[in-house]
Amino acid sequence: MSANIYREQLVVPGDRVISALDNMSWEAATAQVNEIGDFIGMGKTNALHQRLGTDHAVDTLAENGLYTMLDGKYHDIPETVAGLVREATLSGSSLITVHASGGERMLEAAIKGRDQGRDQTRNVFKRADRERIGGVLGITVLTSLDGEDCESIFGIDKEDKDAIKKKVVQFAYMALDAGLDGIVCSSLELSAIRANKDFDDLLTVVPGITPAFATKATDQKRTTTAKQAIEQGADLVVIGRAINDAKAYGLTKAEAAQAVAEEVKEGLALAA
Repeated sequence: MSANIYREQLVVPGDRVISALDNMSWEAATAQVNEIGDFIGMGKTNALHQRLGTDHAVDTLAENGLYTMLDGKYHDIPETVAGLVREATLSGSSLITVHASGGERMLEAAIKGRDQGRDQTRNVFKRADRERIGGVLGITVLTSLDGEDCESIFGIDKEDKDAIKKKVVQFAYMALDAGLDGIVCSSLELSAIRANKDFDDLLTVVPGITPAFATKATDQKRTTTAKQAIEQGADLVVIGRAINDAKAYGLTKAEAAQAVAEEVKEGLALAA
């Protein structure tokens, strides 16, 4: 796997863990990162946290030694997306998501906005240096979708067992050609991405992770454990409810996050 500036920060297993702070108040999110910060490398925020502003989110996570993944899932006309990504970059967000299905012109506009944001100096970056802000990730096929969904949305043949992989590869090429830093995909498509040397420099971020101690969420259809995802070539894994609802599994949030980091460590050993 080739070098990527975002990979250079992945020193210990916990650096590869992104805690999804979705569907909680910012007060609860802050308390959570205070508790689990030793076992993760990044916090993921979304539109629910925009009321307080992305700058606040970035600064709060940075105070806990964490990078920020702004999961904006931007999908709009190119000029609008350029502006959104510029503002997200100015906030100091390390990784920013856009939908690859928005098309190559939109993806190129996202990179234009990222570069404009990097050229400005509104924010003092407490944790991420300027080379590690504004990384743009192309969301390929959401982990909540199965073959029938993809047939309806993308027109693929659901009877083709490799159809979703082919669609993810198509989106990955669009991301690569537009100059994106990486993609978001399920672990089930990682083999197709990692088998293709064209994608060596693309960061792979895998959501929909269900650790061994947790129960699979009913709205996630293409999932694996953190250990399996890392073994198959994921750079980063996103963990939501397994940590957020750790009490349901008889664990503290810190214990749940530590268990995920241990799964990542095991996956790295198997991949070596």
